[in-house]
Amino acid sequence: MSMSAQTVAQKIIARAAGRAAVEAGEYVTVTPDYTCCQELFWPGHKRNLERIGVDRIPRPDKAVMVIDHSTAAAMGSHHHETHRTLRDWCERQGIENFFGPGNGLRHQVLTERGFARPGTLIFSDEGNIASIGALGALNIPISTEVLVSLIQDENWLAVPPSARITLTGGLGFGVTARDVIQTILRDATPDGRLLQCCVEFDGPGLVELSLDDRQTLLASLFHSGAYTGVMEPDALALAYVAARAAGRPWRVVKADPGADYAARLTYDLGAIAPLVTVPPDAHGAVPVAEVAGTRIDQASIGSCAGGRLDDLRAAARILRGRRIASHVTLYVTPGSRGIYAEAAREGLLEILAEAGAAILAPGCTTCWGYQGVLNDGEVSISTQQFNYQGRNGSRSAHVFLGGPYVVAASAVAGRIVDPRPMLAEAGAA
Repeated sequence: MSMSAQTVAQKIIARAAGRAAVEAGEYVTVTPDYTCCQELFWPGHKRNLERIGVDRIPRPDKAVMVIDHSTAAAMGSHHHETHRTLRDWCERQGIENFFGPGNGLRHQVLTERGFARPGTLIFSDEGNIASIGALGALNIPISTEVLVSLIQDENWLAVPPSARITLTGGLGFGVTARDVIQTILRDATPDGRLLQCCVEFDGPGLVELSLDDRQTLLASLFHSGAYTGVMEPDALALAYVAARAAGRPWRVVKADPGADYAARLTYDLGAIAPLVTVPPDAHGAVPVAEVAGTRIDQASIGSCAGGRLDDLRAAARILRGRRIASHVTLYVTPGSRGIYAEAAREGLLEILAEAGAAILAPGCTTCWGYQGVLNDGEVSISTQQFNYQGRNGSRSAHVFLGGPYVVAASAVAGRIVDPRPMLAEAGAA
């Protein structure tokens, strides 16, 4: 590979490193545009800052702190203490980019508030923030070392290899972006072909997907072992960025012809059907017919993998004029305050509530088991990220994963079902 032929990830990393080019596997020191943290890891981060005697960070304008997992400081939990200590620390540091409970997921805060812009590099303390790649921004996921970029305004990383996934065609009736990523995870996770890669998406099929769809693809990509993901922004993405950038700069980054990719995959969106991922593996997707009829106790629509406006619209298409089964609890969590407000303006919340859904405050809520805890032997179907044993309470409970159509239709039926008959009855496309 010529050093002049660079992938999207290499170009963004090279700029942040002050270099003309970088090679996969090379260790470089970069200056990020932002560092984003959430509250669950904050107690540990705070202890480490105190141990090394850090009083002040040099660039408080580059820190983005979001309380999104524990959206309510409930009686008997310790979360109220974490909320207070994080808020107080941000005030002492002069961090204006503090987003308290109810603002929503970090993914949405970064995109909706204009932090994620084409060409920007953002360190975060979780891997699923790759969703910002829908706007051409690059997420670098790290854990404890996220403090380094806060303390020094720089950090090191190993330049990841890149992989390319080309999408063609368009989604069929009753098929969602969640079905697409479940297909990719099913195919690519077992053999590790995307392991530690930055996955770039391209192709004519990508243009057929909404920005919400694109974020859904990227948010769950880390289950394949991929390092992160990114997309070259098109006119739709650039219009979104321009409306939120508030004068802050960005630079569209495109891969060079001849850039080297560790793996290349192609998917025809029109060939994908509704799927359900069977616990306990996040890559265990099967056609919905294989698990149809499984009785459920709970359904949930939300998380960074399924709580955007398109997901709520999809659920409303199914639930309009219908009621959920009497033995099912349906939780719906909008991904951000902005999504919540727009869903209210469109009448989606009314449809969901009248169908029997419990609408929760924006945040992670049911995805990490903070709400919607399952009892022994209970079964849930959800748009959330994980389905391993004990994720939502009892280790003997079972969590199936699916797209918003499947989850909403199953909530109505009281068992897992193919959503397409209900969609056809509703006359929805």
